[in-house]
Amino acid sequence: MHKLIQLREAGASAEEIGAILAPEVVFKSPILSRSVTGREAVARTMVGAIAVREGSYISEMSDGQVTLLVWRGTVDGQPLDSFEMLLHDDDGLVVERSVAMRPFASVLAFRQAFYERMKDVLDPSYFVLPGLSDASALARGTR
Repeated sequence: MHKLIQLREAGASAEEIGAILAPEVVFKSPILSRSVTGREAVARTMVGAIAVREGSYISEMSDGQVTLLVWRGTVDGQPLDSFEMLLHDDDGLVVERSVAMRPFASVLAFRQAFYERMKDVLDPSYFVLPGLSDASALARGTR
C-alpha cells in the first residue's frame, strides 16, 4: 500500500504528508489554473483536498517509479472518481502528482468546496480561470 494511502486513512497532517514529498514536488490539478510547487504548498493543498471529500482509494498499481491510484467517494453528496499519477525519485519521494477527476458536475462541486476551504491559504491566482472574471463562478455553475 502506497504511503499516501496510509497517510490519508490516518488523517495525516501537512507535515506528515510533506515527509513523502520531494522538496520541489509539483502538483497538477484539474481544478486549479496552474500547478502548485514545493513541499509545503503541495502538502497543504493535499490536506485541503482531503478535508472536503469523503471516500477511499480502491486501486493501486506501481512499478516503483510511477504509481497510479484510483480513489472513489463523494463531495457534497455527489459521486466523485479521482485518478492520480505519482512520479517518484530514486529515494521514493513523490516528485509529481497529477490528478484527473470525473464526473464534471462533481468536479465543479469539489472545486467550490476546495475554494471555500483554501481561498485564504493559496494565492487567489490559483483559482482564476481564463475567461472568467470571478474565480469561483465556474464552481458555482454561474458561468
